[in-house]
Amino acid sequence: MGGNVRMWLFSAIMASCAIIAFGNTAIASPRRYTYQVYDHQYGMIGTYSNIIRKIGNAMTIDTEAHIRVSLLGFTLYSQEVHRMERWVGNRIVYFHGVTTESDKPVEVDGQAKGDHFIIVSPNGNVTAPGTIRPANPWSISAAGGDMIFMPDTGIITKAHTDKGEETSLMVDGALRQVRQYHINAGDEQYNVWLDDNGTPVKFTMQDKDSDVTFTLASSPQG
Repeated sequence: MGGNVRMWLFSAIMASCAIIAFGNTAIASPRRYTYQVYDHQYGMIGTYSNIIRKIGNAMTIDTEAHIRVSLLGFTLYSQEVHRMERWVGNRIVYFHGVTTESDKPVEVDGQAKGDHFIIVSPNGNVTAPGTIRPANPWSISAAGGDMIFMPDTGIITKAHTDKGEETSLMVDGALRQVRQYHINAGDEQYNVWLDDNGTPVKFTMQDKDSDVTFTLASSPQG
């Protein structure tokens, strides 16, 4: 359960799709997006939120996640996430994240250096391509290669994203046109639904052990 939820409680939930959503307008005030997290075995298990600040082509994203799985009043699993990303254009230049599972924190740091991105984690130091992206639903259409890193562990892996297809999705009781993408990351499979502004309104992850859905519950207006 813990490892499966970790895959989508990844980095701050922005990247180039957020740039598409906001255009070139400088945003002074922060914009907050909050998702309800539903596990198909345990039900509603928490929230996942992102606060975005953008000035020109630079963007800072803070992520919070509060997850708790309980049964008969006993906590089976808990996770707290606090992360920050900085992007310049389509490139991540800084990352800091602390993921605490059942009171055991894991810290991951990353920073752009020249044409590379250096990741520091309990697994050691890794020099990655400068085009690497954190595993998150907002970066699926970002320019760059197919290398991603897991924000809770710092581990690098490959992921393939299809070209997406137009479809419809029920959002807040209304049928909306969205574009659905499928991401293959080895044993894990993901689906992401983006609205016309490039905002993920829903995303899911499935593997042999779990099926977790994130649904947008609140977002900034205008």
